[in-house]
Amino acid sequence: MPIDPYAALNAMIRAEAARFTPPPPKTAPSDPDRPAAEAEAEAEGEAVGTAAAAAPSD
Repeated sequence: MPIDPYAALNAMIRAEAARFTPPPPKTAPSDPDRPAAEAEAEAEGEAVGTAAAAAPSD
């Protein structure tokens, strides 16, 4: 059975692209005991708190 040169080229290009693709961002594991609404509210509160702490004070 002959080797398809286009399939081989496609496989090589995919392998090279996978080498240089950055890994997906890691998400924080959710706590199964807490409701999703509380987890989202806490995440938003942390994001606001860090932005306020990073703001320069005059």
